[in-house]
Amino acid sequence: MAEIRVSSAERDDAIAALGVHLSSGRLSSEEYERRQRQATEAQTRAELESLFDDLPAPHPDLTAAITPRRPTMVNPEWPGGRTGTRASRVMDVIGVLSLLVGLPVAIVMTAVSGVWWMFVVVLGVAAVAMVLGVAFMTPAAAPSPADDDREERVADDSTEKDG
Repeated sequence: MAEIRVSSAERDDAIAALGVHLSSGRLSSEEYERRQRQATEAQTRAELESLFDDLPAPHPDLTAAITPRRPTMVNPEWPGGRTGTRASRVMDVIGVLSLLVGLPVAIVMTAVSGVWWMFVVVLGVAAVAMVLGVAFMTPAAAPSPADDDREERVADDSTEKDG
């Protein structure tokens, strides 16, 4: 994963923290000049942090340069490249609730009055609801060739502007 880039303000904070270390005698003027130059040229968070590896606090606050979240990956091929609809979500909820509520009820009914066939009803309702949940999904729209052409035109326009 690529390193996180730092801003000019974060570079300035690092130089200010180095100035504190210079004034306290932890750094010589030559060492301060070298680290100040490195801080000015730093592009990533790791480059700035390495300037303070052997120094106690204060260090620059680099919390603004946080790692971005990874995008969540969705498998478009399950099931068959379909997307959920309100009806499919309702059927999924019915299936899950029938298991969460129906199974304990079936256990109690079997123990109390011997109605063992409640398990068949609960599992049947759950299975039918789950299957209908998938059946009510709509096929995901495949990108059309027109979309690909539009992306190529945008890419061509941006290269013409750059050149």
